[in-house]
Amino acid sequence: MAIRQLEEIRIPSKNLEETKSWYENHFQISANQFQPNEVKFSFSKGAKLVFYKSEEEHAYPFSPINLNVYDPQNLHRDLFLKGCKLTDITDFYDMLSYEVTDPNELQIGIVGWEGGLEAASFMHLGGYFLPVQNLERAYQWYKDHLGAIELNSFTFPTPMYGELRAITLDHLQITLVEIPTDLFTQMNHPFTLGSNNIQEDYQTLKDAGIAVEEFENGESFHFIDGEGHKVRVQLV
Repeated sequence: MAIRQLEEIRIPSKNLEETKSWYENHFQISANQFQPNEVKFSFSKGAKLVFYKSEEEHAYPFSPINLNVYDPQNLHRDLFLKGCKLTDITDFYDMLSYEVTDPNELQIGIVGWEGGLEAASFMHLGGYFLPVQNLERAYQWYKDHLGAIELNSFTFPTPMYGELRAITLDHLQITLVEIPTDLFTQMNHPFTLGSNNIQEDYQTLKDAGIAVEEFENGESFHFIDGEGHKVRVQLV
């Protein structure tokens, strides 16, 4: 299996211009691509953040992404002074964390270390949090078919749903989060994975009986994971 990393995280937005302006003004990052149907932010390392035009209502039971930052305390103060809706800073294992609400009413997780760390001296995406109905079953699927390895397992609190269980997949930068069945919805292209041998990966998944869609110009395809989410793979 040549699928190696998370390439893009995709988030719906009703107003791309407002979203672009908010992220640029509040996080001092610049969109490197702005089209009528999507806006894309790149970071010095790791996955890109893509907002795409959508009029549908998307309710996330928890923050779908984390931004890793160098100085979370100073950023919290700056966001507060700009009038953002924020949660308090809390200790989360060896990190400091909080959430800020963006113009799409999406809670964005902010994660960093007290005093800053050289390894986190620039902002980047910490990964994507994917809702699943059964954590062990979902992890086994990604392990069997994508060669995923558990980096860590943990629980985290939510204001409405109590403690949720999660497993982070090492090289994929995906965290599987078990949620109540009545909250679960299957997602259409929430993220893109990168592969350096896309034909091999396509054939491997197809031979395993996984639902896959045909190549798009020989550079990408989609598969349906064990929870019914539609995931894109592209050549890198």
